[in-house]
Amino acid sequence: MGRTGLLLGGAALLLVLACQPRQAAVYAPWEEGLTLAYENPTLPQPARSAGRLQVRVARSPVAPGGPAAIQLDLTSTQGRTSVNLLCRAGGVSLVAPDGQSQTRLLPEGFPAGDTWTERGITFRVVGRGAWQGARLLPPGTDPVGVWVEATPAHGPRHRTLYLPDLGEVESLEERAAGWTTVNLLVARGFTDLPSLMRP
Repeated sequence: MGRTGLLLGGAALLLVLACQPRQAAVYAPWEEGLTLAYENPTLPQPARSAGRLQVRVARSPVAPGGPAAIQLDLTSTQGRTSVNLLCRAGGVSLVAPDGQSQTRLLPEGFPAGDTWTERGITFRVVGRGAWQGARLLPPGTDPVGVWVEATPAHGPRHRTLYLPDLGEVESLEERAAGWTTVNLLVARGFTDLPSLMRP
C-alpha cells in the first residue's frame, strides 16, 4: 500500500472513531468497593467526625454501555441504610424501595441540559469548575466537574459540584455571609466487605 493509501486508511479510521457514539459520563460513584466519606466542615470537632457519612458502592453491574443499577450502602453513627441509583445516558435517578417511583437527581443528557424541576425544586447547570480537593483523586484524574444550583420553593439555595465517576464532591449553601460548604468529600478509597465468620 502506498503513502496515499496509508493516509486515506488513517483518515477513514479517524472518521469511524469520531462517528462512534460516546458513552455518557456517569456522575455518580459506580465502581464496586469504592468508598467515599463526607463531612460538614461547618461543624466543630468532635461533632464533625461524629457526623461523617460513609458511602460504599455495594453492587454495580459491569456491562457494555456503562453501569445501570447501582446499590450504595450509607453508614453513619446513626446506623446503616442502602439506596439504589439508576444511571442512564448521563442521568442519575434515586429509585424508591418499591422499585417503581424514581426521583431524578440529574437528567438524561447531563450536563447538556440547562434547567429541570423535580419535586418542587428547580435545578440549573451553573457551569464547569475545578474541585479544590483534587488531592483525593488518583493521579491524572481530571478535577473539573459541573456545578448545579438547586432552588427550593422555601429555604436557601444550594450548589453541588459533580465529578464523573464520583458524583457529589462538594455542596454549598447560600447564607447571609455568602456560599458556605456544608458537605465535603474528605476521603476516597476502596474497601471490601468483611468475610462472614462461619462455625
